[in-house]
Amino acid sequence: MLASAAVAPPGTGAAQHRAGRDAVGAALRRAGSPVTSVGRAYSGAPVCPAGFPASVTHSTALAVAAVAPGARGVGVDLEPRCPDLKLHRFLLDERERAELWPRGDPPGLRRLFAAKEAAFKALSDCVDAHGGLFWRVRLGLRDGRLWARAGDRYALVGELAAPAFALAVAVTADP
Repeated sequence: MLASAAVAPPGTGAAQHRAGRDAVGAALRRAGSPVTSVGRAYSGAPVCPAGFPASVTHSTALAVAAVAPGARGVGVDLEPRCPDLKLHRFLLDERERAELWPRGDPPGLRRLFAAKEAAFKALSDCVDAHGGLFWRVRLGLRDGRLWARAGDRYALVGELAAPAFALAVAVTADP
């Protein structure tokens, strides 16, 4: 389940966090959770009722939350800006560049950046595999679908790209 909430102008950090909590609460309601209030872990991740893993992302204008009832993990990321193209050197390995980013375009890098960040959140319990560094999560295509891997764990990644943003949602799954 996805939900969004507008961030009150001028888009301060506090306003972004409020909108994020509102979006997670709305996603929990849509997912059928009996509890819709949200705590916050030390990492900043939402703390939700058992069986309702959640993730939140925000910009200065919008917060988006994802809840995946019954999944082991979920991640969401919204990227309104294209990262500096030089970042591809550590964001993507050689295989990822060849398979997923052959044109080397800024919007494509933004899309993959969002996919890696969402997958990192979904695979957050795989610290031994990614060392707490989102760019160490590996992306690849299998049967026409984008998958992320950290160690021996996988997440299916869905993407939405538009001229103004890239949005990605990842849910842990068995391959």
